Amino acid sequence: MSNLVLKAMRVVVLLLTLGSLILSALPAQAHSALPPGHQALKYTRWSYPSQVAYGPIEDGTGSLGEAAAPGAFLTLPFMGAHYVTSLFDHCGPNYNVSGRICRYDGAVASARVGGPDPGFSAGYAQTPGGHDYLYYSGHDGYDYGLYYEPVAAAAGGRVILANWLVPGCHTCLSGLTVEIDHGNGLMSFYGHMSHISVSKGQFVARGQVLGISGMTGTATGPHLHFGLYYMNGNGPVDPYGWSGPGADPYARDLGDLWLGGSPRYAGITMPAVTVNATSSPDDPATINVSWWSPGTMRFTVYLVTQDGVRKVWRSNQVSASATFRGKPGQAYWFWATATSALGWTGGGGSVPVQVPHLNHGETT
Repeated sequence: MSNLVLKAMRVVVLLLTLGSLILSALPAQAHSALPPGHQALKYTRWSYPSQVAYGPIEDGTGSLGEAAAPGAFLTLPFMGAHYVTSLFDHCGPNYNVSGRICRYDGAVASARVGGPDPGFSAGYAQTPGGHDYLYYSGHDGYDYGLYYEPVAAAAGGRVILANWLVPGCHTCLSGLTVEIDHGNGLMSFYGHMSHISVSKGQFVARGQVLGISGMTGTATGPHLHFGLYYMNGNGPVDPYGWSGPGADPYARDLGDLWLGGSPRYAGITMPAVTVNATSSPDDPATINVSWWSPGTMRFTVYLVTQDGVRKVWRSNQVSASATFRGKPGQAYWFWATATSALGWTGGGGSVPVQVPHLNHGETT
């Protein structure tokens, strides 16, 4: 049987499978990242990253128009602009489906209005498959569309969970989860991760990398569930506070908990690697290489030869320089990766450097 026929058969099987899912599936929930004691909801797992390109964008520059609460202590649990794909429901953050959801600014969306539109004013926006999950009622935190990206601690504290939320069950609730006790009666919650890089009992700093986002547990696509909860089990808290007209429908909120009153990235130094490589004017076979990044970083510097082979040239280095002796007629390229004390990584490379051929009669 030809490869073309085999590929066609695979496509047909895939289409039939997806069709049966769409016809029979219950409304999908983005996740069930619940505190202990809550009941999990049914969900549908989709094979495409359905939680990435929907909703407003949190870019760390917006203003909520609120004053920060006296106990404000949070920064965003990621770096770079990301979509907000589900909100905290002030009308009842308890995963009970009431048919409406109340945003922190008082806007209300209803299940009676909607369609495949990510705008909150359109009500329950839907996935391309037509299953509700965006801004669904009862949600007790925020979903951010992180696609296998670093997750940052929103504030310093002690890790009290760094494991599967339900031991031994990779498809239950929020899957791989990190919880941090911030010492103020609140804990932050990071769900659906694909990898965890901290451990229980460890103290972490603001902006420290906790691991990589993913879609473990009951998730319809790769994303981060970020939530804030009382340590005493008294329920969730909306870090965005309440700025709507009248009293907050959810009486347990503590106001705007973002430092400065609006969500911002942690004020930490991120890697930004520069690598320079130039031939020495006096000896073209001698290549002067330097590498640098803002802040204190740990570098690994790689040598790449013209046949594409890469090998470590320098490791556990700080910003520095060194010389490399090349061979006539060969080209070289240098690449450096930098890792900060908080676990952030970055990389950069030089321009290729060509060592000229020897002229007749010359020796190296």
